[in-house]
Amino acid sequence: MSQIHNSRFAFDLLKTKFNPDAEEFWLLTLNSSLTLTGTLLIAKGTLNYCSVHPRDLFRECLRANAFAFIMAHNHPSLDVQPSDEDIKLTNRFLKIAKLLEIPMLDHLVFTDTAYYSFKENNLLSRK
Repeated sequence: MSQIHNSRFAFDLLKTKFNPDAEEFWLLTLNSSLTLTGTLLIAKGTLNYCSVHPRDLFRECLRANAFAFIMAHNHPSLDVQPSDEDIKLTNRFLKIAKLLEIPMLDHLVFTDTAYYSFKENNLLSRK
């Protein structure tokens, strides 16, 4: 398995999973040396919306005994800028991650050619 050194490396793993027809929500689980232990599709939505519940993501984190995780979703519109809903969702999941003591290392919005990293844009405030 691969060690995740930065957001670009995570994007390189995910870009081949880009779906131009529907938003999909992905989870990358990592061990304590930040080696990838799993890549899971958590939810599949419509062309411009994907609903994901915290229990679905964190169940898989616990099942994988994840030390940390990265969450990601694609934008079929090819615009990687996060929506207001994306930002709200990230903040909600950050709070739960803190409570469970499973660090969220990043949230990526991606296409097959570009990505937006919440970490690189300093939007992973520890709430």
